[in-house]
Amino acid sequence: MTALDDGRWGFEEAEDWEYEQPARAEEPALDEDRLVGQDPDRIISVTVSPSAEVLTVAVDRDWTRTVDPRGLHSSVLAAANAATMAALARQMENVQQNPPVPPDFVGSQSGAADESPLSPDDMLRLVDAAAIEMNRFTEQAAAVVDRRITAESAGGHLSGAAINGQVVDISIDPAWAGSVRSTEIASEIKDVLQQLHAANTPPEIINGPQGPAIAEIMGMLYDPQRLSRRVGLLPPLNGETTEERRND
Repeated sequence: MTALDDGRWGFEEAEDWEYEQPARAEEPALDEDRLVGQDPDRIISVTVSPSAEVLTVAVDRDWTRTVDPRGLHSSVLAAANAATMAALARQMENVQQNPPVPPDFVGSQSGAADESPLSPDDMLRLVDAAAIEMNRFTEQAAAVVDRRITAESAGGHLSGAAINGQVVDISIDPAWAGSVRSTEIASEIKDVLQQLHAANTPPEIINGPQGPAIAEIMGMLYDPQRLSRRVGLLPPLNGETTEERRND
């Protein structure tokens, strides 16, 4: 075999390692369930889910060439809110493309739609019960809306605050940030952002007002014919009269 045959172009004494090319990092695959927010200098990257849950945080290892450690908090704040806005935009896009299906409300614990008759007094009692459930939800929501939520990283070098899902303040120890690896900074940023997101979105608020009376009323509103049958405006499914059902 000649030098040309083995690709050495005449340099027969060369070692094989001289021709090995460094492996290139693979391009990250596009993922519709992962949205990225960055600061204007692109030194902080915050990756979130469409529901704004913080998945990963990355800090450029050469960030100190661009930003003074005393100004790093502004970069984190910008990246975090950019990620949140990207998640909100995705949610709005999803709603436009896939309008939500009306919930399948039922009026009984058994899972079957309630067909029992409703008198005017029954309706008043049902509305009063729903009002109590709605007031309970309003009180829970009022305790969360406009509340300033704070969090501190486990390492104690970083803290943050959020109001209504938006990060409004980030504090970082500049001496610590300027002396540790970027991965350590990213870890504490992620810790704080995840705490803020979890505290900002309590399940009892996300799911909206709940309760058997609300479920029964909403179920009838989504099924006007069933509402009409229950109040006696339409005949019942089994052919009985409303008075006969009440006597039963």
